Amino acid sequence: MAASKPQSPTRTQTRQNLPITGPRAGALKVLNRLDRNKKTLDAVLDDAAPMIMGLSRRDRALLNQLVYGVLRWRLRLDAVVDVYANRPLKRIDPPILNILRIGLFQVLFMDRIPASAAVNTAVNLARTQKTSKAAGFVNALLRNALRDPDRFSLPDAVDSPVDHMAIAKSFPHWLVSRWIDRIGVAETERLCDAMNTIPPITLRCNQLKNSLSELVNALTVEAERIDIVEDVAGGVNLIRPRCPIPEMKAFVEGRFTVQDGAAQLVSLLLAPQPGETVLDACAGLGGKTTHLAQVMMNQGTIVAMDNSPAKLARLEKEAHRLGVPIIRTRCVDLNRPPESETLPRFDRILLDAPCSGLGVLRRNPDAKWSSQKKDIARFARRQARFLDHLAPLVKRDGVLVFAVCSMEPEENEQVIKRFLKNHPNFAITGQQSIEEKAVLPFLGENGFLRTAPHIHHMDGFFAARLNRLC
Repeated sequence: MAASKPQSPTRTQTRQNLPITGPRAGALKVLNRLDRNKKTLDAVLDDAAPMIMGLSRRDRALLNQLVYGVLRWRLRLDAVVDVYANRPLKRIDPPILNILRIGLFQVLFMDRIPASAAVNTAVNLARTQKTSKAAGFVNALLRNALRDPDRFSLPDAVDSPVDHMAIAKSFPHWLVSRWIDRIGVAETERLCDAMNTIPPITLRCNQLKNSLSELVNALTVEAERIDIVEDVAGGVNLIRPRCPIPEMKAFVEGRFTVQDGAAQLVSLLLAPQPGETVLDACAGLGGKTTHLAQVMMNQGTIVAMDNSPAKLARLEKEAHRLGVPIIRTRCVDLNRPPESETLPRFDRILLDAPCSGLGVLRRNPDAKWSSQKKDIARFARRQARFLDHLAPLVKRDGVLVFAVCSMEPEENEQVIKRFLKNHPNFAITGQQSIEEKAVLPFLGENGFLRTAPHIHHMDGFFAARLNRLC
């Protein structure tokens, strides 16, 4: 008998064998790169920018929704996978686990995507992997989760409150345990919910170039809605922008920058005056540096220090865009005392110190899983060291503001308590001495500024203003 002639592949088979492109494949690449590298999500997204910009606006939005959604809900998604998988999580190849997370996130948290589409696209992604049985495994697990959703249940909230909250809200157990011990179950739940909410895009009006009303008018065509931030003068929330922010005419012209309201309050707490000499000791990309220049009405001198030349180069570009010529950059590692003879004494110093970043998890959900409990004490030691190194640079009657985007006590009041014990020539500024009254609603009786996502709808910040007495 003659051998049968091989059949030509059907159009469906050909289409299934083509390379996968689009938002789901892009999201998978971002998540896989995040797993492999020790970079932050922001850095990975910057690296992936050429790939992402090749997508349509709608697909870019879906890619971001998938990446941020998977990272926000990763522990919850993994708990579901663990119930339906026929092997432990640690034995699932990381790319396959990310495919499952992407599929389950669409099924569990996205109403607009049919479950069948979520499963089919996940299976197609699995076919691109080198593991031969990946597609069958992904297909079986997702369909079992759809057929029998009751197999997954949360730990009992009464018997195991930490386990219940950690999985229900998708936060590390150690962090949930800390928060429950400090603020109780009910407030921890509200905090977790706020941290899992997609934050607004908050802008700071550059009042050196336009008024708030002029900026709002310029942005009206760029977004679905513009909301004024009542607690922070010059702040607006951009709701559903119609194009990427760097492409907006008002951005190119330097009429605004992106900055959360809590970060803006820190600069207002320092309250530098026109003509003063000011140091931004950990300037980073210059969000607060350029705000200080704006508060100073572009009069005086600001020294922006950081240990990263790349960040300082980007800061200089940002200062140019915003029309701020009074900033001078300087590369300094504050782990060692700066060479004081080459620096002036400053009227005001801002130390926006490196920290755990646990107050900004709603913007950086990847930090949920990269942060560790031991990091908090490590950062606190560095913060204390930086403060000690900066104290001699403050003029008599000058001001030093310490700020962190963390709400953890070890990085907050405990750092200040230690500093005041070692530096009795400093004292916390009383409310009556605060020049900028906008910060007063956020100051406690002890003089500490605190913001929290579940209370103020801003990032979680802590700041203390210290006066040098002699």
